[in-house]
Amino acid sequence: MVGEDMNPGELNCRINLLKPVKEVDEQGGYDVKYAKITALWAKITAKTSKSVDKYEQLVPEILHKIIIRYRSDINIDDRFEYKNRIFEQLGPPINEGERKAYLILECREVVKGEN
Repeated sequence: MVGEDMNPGELNCRINLLKPVKEVDEQGGYDVKYAKITALWAKITAKTSKSVDKYEQLVPEILHKIIIRYRSDINIDDRFEYKNRIFEQLGPPINEGERKAYLILECREVVKGEN
């Protein structure tokens, strides 16, 4: 529970909001790049860590909960950057308690070499 129990001083990590931008490639398709939109204050809490079998290799996976002040422009395909680490959302942002005070973001840290 975040809501009224949340101390705004706990938002002590400065993260960047990254929005997807489609760039046309030479074959007529497109690549998705991420553009920095703004910096936000957040609380980042690691939830679980495990190794996942991807393409016959064990890849580390770390799941995080990120809490930010409420914003109406956060979409499920947005990513977040913190100290050269990238976090992608696992589901839609949660408007905690429907109060429009904080958003809870369930994220997975993108391991270097992954897109």
